[in-house]
Amino acid sequence: MGTDERHGYTVTYHSESHWSVITQMWGSVWPRVLPYCLFNVGLTALIHYLDAKEYVSLAISNVGHTFMNLMVAFLIVSRVTMSIARYSEARGYLAVIYRESRELIQNMIVFSGDHTHQEAKEWRNLVAYRTCILLRTSMAVIDYASGSSLCWELPEISPEEHTEIKRFVYFDTGEGDNNNALRWAHGERTEGEENMRVPIRMAFKLRQAIRMQRQALESKPIETSQENKMLGSVDSFMVGYYGMRKFLTTPFPFPLVQMARTFLFFYVFTVPFALLSDDSAAVAHCVVIFILTYGFMGLEYVSIELDNPFGDDDNDFDNLGMALTAFEDTYLAILEMDGAEWTERLRHKMGDCGYAHDGRKTTSKASASPSNASGSTEQSWLLESNGV
Repeated sequence: MGTDERHGYTVTYHSESHWSVITQMWGSVWPRVLPYCLFNVGLTALIHYLDAKEYVSLAISNVGHTFMNLMVAFLIVSRVTMSIARYSEARGYLAVIYRESRELIQNMIVFSGDHTHQEAKEWRNLVAYRTCILLRTSMAVIDYASGSSLCWELPEISPEEHTEIKRFVYFDTGEGDNNNALRWAHGERTEGEENMRVPIRMAFKLRQAIRMQRQALESKPIETSQENKMLGSVDSFMVGYYGMRKFLTTPFPFPLVQMARTFLFFYVFTVPFALLSDDSAAVAHCVVIFILTYGFMGLEYVSIELDNPFGDDDNDFDNLGMALTAFEDTYLAILEMDGAEWTERLRHKMGDCGYAHDGRKTTSKASASPSNASGSTEQSWLLESNGV
């Protein structure tokens, strides 16, 4: 994703240095806007040349552009403002998701801290794993538009859960094992729609795992209020997830985008003809056209960047990279409570989560965890007795 060697989560810059901000190319719109600037400057030079040689005069009145200038500026600025607001809202939902995944694990450790027997450790490991999987599948949904793997193809998911997920989606995965769900569908579902359904199923499985404390901690189960607090973290997590679903399924209104872009292109590429009636030198006109084109087209490309702030572009937020830090906090909590052996079990299940050890993003297939290939042989009494 858009990170540098310091493993930042989006583009960083030194705001105190004017020169650094102006000349920085990492995350800049310059590479995308410069061709438009050069084209418009070339168009300006061409019509000035034709006018100077008296071949043809292409000058038009600038009265219309005076009024259009306000309309274009309003549409472009409004679009940028709304895009920033949508981005901030989405980032807020992500913050909730990351926070609640950590809160759930920490509360689990604190509430069950008096239990150090085998069954308690297995239960904590199961809840931690299901929390990480819920977070991982949520990130896969967010990154789906950028070519990320489908949730049921993630190597971090155990073979048993692969089978269960495919059985509970209303989409033909090509393996003939999901006919039970297909026959109850109200209509055909797309791959993307069913991908969004997986975290909902994982949240259900996590809630089930939390309730298993009544068997795992049978001698002294955690109090109902404490269990409800853990379940409340799942509820809050899903509030954030549903907010992200709203962001992903409600793009910027197309009529406004179409209208703004039509006005923008018509205005920007007809200004050279309106300036022809001005008495200033051709060089001055070229400079003005360059700056004007950069300003208007640059703002439009800022809006385009913010329309989809998750993916592999420089300005995209590295949501999966941030999720990995939540996984690491989970490992530390398990390490402090249950020791290195149980931490290693959890870490082994999660694999590399699409990242190599040097922080570079890899394909999901390349990051497949070997633990999942043999995970079915490591069933505890808790997993076996509850059919998960």
